[in-house]
Amino acid sequence: MTLDDCKGHWAVVTGASSGIGQEFSDQLAARGINVVLVARRTSRLEELAARLVRGHGVRAVAETIDLSIPGSGTRLRESVRARDVRIRLLCNCAAFGRWGHIEAQPIATYDEMIRVNLNAVVELCLAFLQDLASYPSSAIINVSSVAALQPVPYMAVYAATKAFMQSFSQALYEEWRERGVYVQTLTPGPTATEFDDIAGAYESAIKRRAAPRDVVRESLRRLGQAAPVVYPARGAFKQRLLAALVPPRIFLKEAGKLFRPTLVDRRE
Repeated sequence: MTLDDCKGHWAVVTGASSGIGQEFSDQLAARGINVVLVARRTSRLEELAARLVRGHGVRAVAETIDLSIPGSGTRLRESVRARDVRIRLLCNCAAFGRWGHIEAQPIATYDEMIRVNLNAVVELCLAFLQDLASYPSSAIINVSSVAALQPVPYMAVYAATKAFMQSFSQALYEEWRERGVYVQTLTPGPTATEFDDIAGAYESAIKRRAAPRDVVRESLRRLGQAAPVVYPARGAFKQRLLAALVPPRIFLKEAGKLFRPTLVDRRE
């Protein structure tokens, strides 16, 4: 499937109010694809929808939905169907994490993280399968992270949710490809978005961050190639190799250095 195939059709983009989700919305609309924008911040979604309609002449609708609430994916599908909209592209971009010692956050935070990063993705894929499979070709783009490639001390739950995403999406790629539904696992490195601010990021050894436009551009460029996994980040192959070959004790020690809180962060 190519983007040209989708011109005039509809895409759902979760996490559309900022970062990679907003960038997907922009680049898809620029290619003539109508978009259903999904996030919790209504004003941002409505502003984005108006800008896309005005700038690209597409149709864009805002759906204010909290994906941490069970059944939210099914409710989104019902709302979309009520608009007589049939989805050809699903971009699962919504996610959040937390930096720091795992005990610094209440269990409710991790429950919400698991529901958004895992449960909602599975539910949305299943909710829109009938729409996707009704086309000769269609696609799901699930946004993972290089954090999925190994355990990450001080981001333990987030990295684990992305490891689930990495496994789930690739399995779905094989299950659904004969139905014409291509599933791409997009695996970016650190990216310049609101993610770190929301995650409570502190000073760390992570310095370089990619631009969201470059991450999304690479994802969409590879759409027609039907690559199971897309790694837009430099060094991802090296990271995968080291995680596989270096003894876990050594690798985890080095990974921990990248995210370990400072003394000030510990006091906070």
